[in-house]
Order: sequence, then structure tokens, then C-alpha cells
Amino acid sequence: MSILNKISVSLTDSEWRQVGTYANSLIQNDMAVGKFQNNQSNLQYRSEAYKRQKASGMMHQKYAQSLYNPETGKLMRGNKLKYGHMRTGGGQSYKTEKKVKGAKRLWGYYAAQIASTETSFVNMILTDKLRKSLHVVRTLGNGVESGYEPGDKAEGKILGNRRFGREVLGLSDENIKKVKDFMTELIRKRIEGFNQQINIEVKF
Repeated sequence: MSILNKISVSLTDSEWRQVGTYANSLIQNDMAVGKFQNNQSNLQYRSEAYKRQKASGMMHQKYAQSLYNPETGKLMRGNKLKYGHMRTGGGQSYKTEKKVKGAKRLWGYYAAQIASTETSFVNMILTDKLRKSLHVVRTLGNGVESGYEPGDKAEGKILGNRRFGREVLGLSDENIKKVKDFMTELIRKRIEGFNQQINIEVKF
């Protein structure tokens, strides 16, 4: 019968940074498809007004309503966003085209590049600043710390969305397993030739 030897294997600062970068990528990829770190997914926007505005690239409500198709949750055919600005095309009526050209953005979004107009589920991506700001803050010798850039008003956004079950801190059960597997691969070469049990605890 084999004897399992429990050992403690420490990662280098460079390896911990790799772990943090990998964990961040899991969170960022989850946000894009509407998955959150409290194991929730496919959450819906509560405000129809916000859905209209997001779908139209954050236009003022009177313009957003005229461009939004509530059945599809998207802009009416022919209206597209490019580099954060509305453009026309696709054969829509002159009346609709005139509305698009005369549309005004909400204050604070006039010059912003809109990264996502998805409204069929919550993806926490509009300008994409929050998702992109997730980064490795520091290594801790026996771990790694990640966080969001405060300059993006991250705290307010995170706390505000948390009230609706949209958690972008921590790691989901699925992602904890993925991080453990990633860490196991990093140290596997150190234990080749031994029959050992690796215990990894992930706190994020």
C-alpha cells in the first residue's frame, strides 16, 4: 500500500503573480458572459430604461426609446455603434436616421467608447473600464492580492452591483477548482518521482 506524504510547497513571487493573473482572467472572462463569483449567472437588468440606454450607447432616454426594440433587447435594425458613436445605415427610414443623427448622449458618456451594448443579461461591461482595471496588486510570500483600480470608481460600482447579487470579487466554486489545478501544474515538476498528496487552499 502506498504511503502519502503531505508536504507544503511554496510558490515563488513570480509564480504567485502568474496565479493572480490567471485568476483575474477567469473573473474577466466570466463577466463577459454574465457569470459572477457568487456562482450566479444570467442575471437580468431590473430597469427597462437602463436597458434602452445601454442598447443605444447611453443616449438620453427620449432618443434611446425611439431606437430600442424591446422584443429583441437590441437597437432597431440598421443602427450600429462604432467607436462609441452612433452611425446610420441599413435602410432605416429617414425619420429614424434623423433621430439617430440628432441623438444626444448622457452626460459623462459623450466621448466614451462603449464596449458592450448587451442587454439580454447583466455582464457588468459598458465602457469596460472596470473589467480591465482588475490587476495583480502585490504578491504576499504565501499568496497574491488582486484588486480594481480606484480611479475607475470601482468601489462604488462593486458595492452597488453587489446589492443585486452581482459579485465580481472572490472566486466562484468553478474558478477555485481551476486555480487549484493551475497551481498544481506549477508545482508538479517539483514533486515528480514522489507519491505525495498536494493540499492547496485558495483564498481570493
